[in-house]
Amino acid sequence: MSDDLWLIAPEDAYAQWQREEATGADRRAFADQSIVQHRSMFSRFNDYLIAHRATVTSYGMDHLDGFFSVLAQDCAPGTTTRLRYLKLIDRFTRHLVNIELRADNPAALMLINESWPDDEPTPIYLSLEDDLRLQAVCVDTQGAAFRELRNMAIVALFLASGLTAAELRQLRSDDLDVAYDRPTVFVDKHGPRIARRVPIDPFAANVLRAYYEARRSIQCVTQWLFIATAAGKPMQPDTMLKCVRVALKRAGLTAADESPRLLRNTYGRRHVAAGRTNEQVSNLMGLSSHRTATRLRQTLDPNEMPEAQA
Repeated sequence: MSDDLWLIAPEDAYAQWQREEATGADRRAFADQSIVQHRSMFSRFNDYLIAHRATVTSYGMDHLDGFFSVLAQDCAPGTTTRLRYLKLIDRFTRHLVNIELRADNPAALMLINESWPDDEPTPIYLSLEDDLRLQAVCVDTQGAAFRELRNMAIVALFLASGLTAAELRQLRSDDLDVAYDRPTVFVDKHGPRIARRVPIDPFAANVLRAYYEARRSIQCVTQWLFIATAAGKPMQPDTMLKCVRVALKRAGLTAADESPRLLRNTYGRRHVAAGRTNEQVSNLMGLSSHRTATRLRQTLDPNEMPEAQA
């Protein structure tokens, strides 16, 4: 990879560096889901820099202070969002110093006074109201081009089934069953997540049926449900990330982490709020423990629970 790419197209440079070189604290490569999330975070920071006429090679402490002031508006109390962003910025900035594109690392100075909280971090999610706003844009647009329909179907499926980016990327056409009133999707075992068949929430049924029919009309050598090209190549994580960001913007929403993880947590929280048990939500999300469901339940206000709405 040419170091000059950081100067010309920093998001492309970050994606390539993340894929080929970046490692976590344990010196291991990041998981696919983490890579998608990190690209979303980097993109948000880079967008802020562009809006303030700075770059990843020129930003200073004042830009960091301004960025985190804006970020704080989207962060619920008790989350680790600020620290996760700071560690990400520190990590790539150290790399830029190492390849002599920067002389200093302002993020390292801020990290000195930061530490992880003792309690479990609060997962990031859309409120029930914002969840409905995003659902409202997940509709079948009559006469839409295949790519537009595909992108909307991707967002709809994330929000309506709680799949991870890696799981959605591996879906084959036969895994989506639209034959009945309520479509379902079969998710094969992926890493620690168990295999499962997930009923798709009703708001996404029409757009997924429309996409399924459009996908069946395309003859290619692969059977991936979501394809990036007419030749049948599977979707790339950064493309799925952009689908989520565009849909959020269309709904007039912003979040500290505009990635598929945001929609997965929103899905789980919606089902907790609807009265499902931690075990039921964990099974829907393919989780072997109830940790995530428990953390999502703790974010709910009593008046958001079914008993309060009766």
